[in-house]
Amino acid sequence: MKTRIDSLLTDIRASRHKIVELVAGVSAGQGSLRVEPDRWNIQEVIEHLVLAERGGFDLIFTAAERYRTGNPVWSGPSENEGLTIEAIVKKTWKPKEQAPESATPTGKWTLGVWLSHFMNCDDLLHHLRAPLENLPLDEVIYPHFLCGPLNAHQRLEFIRFHIDRHYAQIAEIKKELVK
Repeated sequence: MKTRIDSLLTDIRASRHKIVELVAGVSAGQGSLRVEPDRWNIQEVIEHLVLAERGGFDLIFTAAERYRTGNPVWSGPSENEGLTIEAIVKKTWKPKEQAPESATPTGKWTLGVWLSHFMNCDDLLHHLRAPLENLPLDEVIYPHFLCGPLNAHQRLEFIRFHIDRHYAQIAEIKKELVK
């Protein structure tokens, strides 16, 4: 029987696969081209996704460990209880948000390097199964810097949502590159 965690991880893998397919054939040179001076290029979007997802993994893992030891990161009610990630983002985000410094691209490596790290995030997420096993996902909470308190289920939904959001951005950039 498929668990909630399995279902969420499957959704994340599917979203990740769509981006990998979209970026297939984009050269390192194309990946580093800017279509507008104030917008990220494809390489930077992928780097951002990796950095953000690694950070999200750390927070989910930490929240699970602390919950298990009786010292939860968050206790008490959450204004996001029962909401989907789409509803939470709609109520908490401005149209164009700034990434936190920890998830802001530096341009240090090429698209190929970041794409490899991006694909490797599936393995990282797979390792969340054990720490989250038999825990009430709705009570394992770590606040997000924009969204407020997100439980483990919502955080996993956020990873999928975030990848899907940037898929559209990459598709738009790629379209501009071929003009």
